[in-house]
Amino acid sequence: MPARSQVLFIVLVTGFLLFASAFAEGTAPDPESVHCVVCGAANPAGSRFCQADGAPIPEYVPARKPASFVRSADTLTDEEIQETLDRVAASVVRIRARTTTTYKYPTTWFKDREAEYYGRAMLGKIETSENDRRLEGSGFAIGEDGEIVTNAHVASPDGTQAAVTIELRDGKSVEATVVGVDAASDIALLKVPAGTIPPLEWGDSRNVRVGQQVWAIGNSLGIGTSFTRGTMSGISNTRVGLNQVESFLHSDAFTTHGNSGGPLVDVNGRVLGLCDMGFGEEKGQGYTIPSHMARLVVERLRKGKYERGFVGLHVKPVDGDAVSLYNLVRRDGTVIQYVLPDSPAAQAGLRPGDVVYGINGRMTPSTYILQESISSVGAGSAIKLQVDRQGKAIEVALNTVVRPEAPRAEPLQDMQDYLRLYFEEDPKARVVTIRDPNRSRRAPGLYEGAVIKSVVPGQDWPEEAITLNYYKTRAKPIRVSSLADLRTAFARTHVGGRVAATFEVMYVNGYFGMLEPICSVSFDEVWPIFI
Repeated sequence: MPARSQVLFIVLVTGFLLFASAFAEGTAPDPESVHCVVCGAANPAGSRFCQADGAPIPEYVPARKPASFVRSADTLTDEEIQETLDRVAASVVRIRARTTTTYKYPTTWFKDREAEYYGRAMLGKIETSENDRRLEGSGFAIGEDGEIVTNAHVASPDGTQAAVTIELRDGKSVEATVVGVDAASDIALLKVPAGTIPPLEWGDSRNVRVGQQVWAIGNSLGIGTSFTRGTMSGISNTRVGLNQVESFLHSDAFTTHGNSGGPLVDVNGRVLGLCDMGFGEEKGQGYTIPSHMARLVVERLRKGKYERGFVGLHVKPVDGDAVSLYNLVRRDGTVIQYVLPDSPAAQAGLRPGDVVYGINGRMTPSTYILQESISSVGAGSAIKLQVDRQGKAIEVALNTVVRPEAPRAEPLQDMQDYLRLYFEEDPKARVVTIRDPNRSRRAPGLYEGAVIKSVVPGQDWPEEAITLNYYKTRAKPIRVSSLADLRTAFARTHVGGRVAATFEVMYVNGYFGMLEPICSVSFDEVWPIFI
């Protein structure tokens, strides 16, 4: 018999004997095969050696078999996510707001006449918008009674009353009623006839994790419903100063004009937050009002208005700068920067440098929690604040009042924060000098060593360009010889959601000699934290 035939015969006989041996022991072959760890070939259950290459096969122990795989509820296929988003889109609406109220705001621009506007200083004036304004945004349905949640700046642009229309996914339009607006948090509640729109379900933003996949849905740029996918990158009380009351979630789900008021949802379609703003020029900058904050405000707005409690404190979280400035002993909590005159806090004796760390015997782990705790009790409530004053724990009792629409910080410090410099007074010479040790140059024309001669605050700006000729012949500037004069001027800088002022400065330059130019500045208003 040829050698090859002999080898084949031996293999067949060996396989038959092994199979017969299994039956002889009374063990039926398992229908499930086992695989060789070397070549991967399938072998009858119970095989000790691979029939293909003779490699040993590890013993199979049923007790070691892993439990069946169970898919997480938040792990979905692409098709399932698409179905969820399609369902959610039916609950997202386009909101059109129409108003005819006149709106005034300051604006600045560069002028390159060096002799008159040294250092590329800017001109300024008041712009007036008297057009029939038609604004668009987004919203979503919550609850079975036709309630729609959106941003306050969508439902009530610039705090004005507007005619609001809801446009559904199928193109139908419905007139909406504005139930309530909370400008402090930028949340508004609208209402349409019950059953018009299927509602969404609130999620819990307190359980959001960094890296979690989310979707922003809205009426981007007026082109219709759009979906943008993103990843959560900030979940701990992000604050940018857009609103008076903030505790943003931060994701890179792209948001732009028209997305305001739309929902940020998870893969199951639950609302994690309310899209509020995004920076169109920089990707990865989407800010969302968290659902646990939105739900609280919406509950109050169902009564028509959220009357927030207020005690009159300008505060900030304790950080390294505050520790150095106030020589703080306590390194956590909320430090007081300014006490509003005649406020409950002033009457109770609170002062800058005090650290508030609790209310009514309960710790406040963040400044937002402290702010919302005082807001939620409303006006006319007796509260007790736990305060650390240079290492000594004290308890301060006071009564809340209604929160004003636009509380303001100490005027001088407020403007210094915008300009990123400070002003130094010389009482003997009766002059105020600009000090800019970090060379921030945030305000062209306001440089280190310049003397402030006078100021025209934004509320006194005309509707024509403030040129040097206008300043010298028709303007009514406030003369400046002390920091008190600056405070008087800066108290009138807020107008139209911006902060603006024109400065007359004086300084000596080696090339130009003595200069007395003017320079105008304007900034979008950034809200400090008030409680």
